[in-house]
Amino acid sequence: MIISLISQKGGVGKSALARLLAVEYIRAGWTVKIADLDTMQGTSTKWKARRDRAGITPEVPVEKFATVERAIREAERFDLLLLDGPAHAEQGGRSMAKASDLILIPSCYGLDDLEAQVEAAYELEEGGINRDRIWFVFSRVTGSPAEDEAAREYLERAKINVFEPVLPELPSIRQGHNGGKAASEISFPVIRERAIALALAIATQARSVKEAA
Repeated sequence: MIISLISQKGGVGKSALARLLAVEYIRAGWTVKIADLDTMQGTSTKWKARRDRAGITPEVPVEKFATVERAIREAERFDLLLLDGPAHAEQGGRSMAKASDLILIPSCYGLDDLEAQVEAAYELEEGGINRDRIWFVFSRVTGSPAEDEAAREYLERAKINVFEPVLPELPSIRQGHNGGKAASEISFPVIRERAIALALAIATQARSVKEAA
């Protein structure tokens, strides 16, 4: 299985979601690899180095790749390949999406993020990607229930799929990432459970799309 994380915006939580999914799928017994396609920033690669230095288990394989094509070759060796794409993914984003069973597009609540990400989703659809495979995730979000509701209404009008669980922007999650952990590995049970609920929702949808293919 291949899950891609695609964005036209930086700082919306692609790598945070990749870490979360990698850890939870590995805990479920899958072999998983994160393909870090952001060769400039290498966010997932740097997180992996911090994780290794801290001796945190399970081990999460991460590797940088200069091209989508090279990354996709790794899919045969793992149960799940997570394509952590660069910001401003254009042609590379389409290549990632075409190879993927599920496409995740993270966004915050603001229109600066939503408008750019919806445009990216539409471009994927125009490129032949089935809408059922494209899902928004509210990630690194701060704000009130009213903001959440307004953002969901915006996506509903745009006819975009979105998961109900969210990944909040919290000091405890940032500190966990700084120490090489995923959001589901931090010490606060309520926050940890919220992260696991999101991972489960994504895994359920990925399985559904795979079975329908």
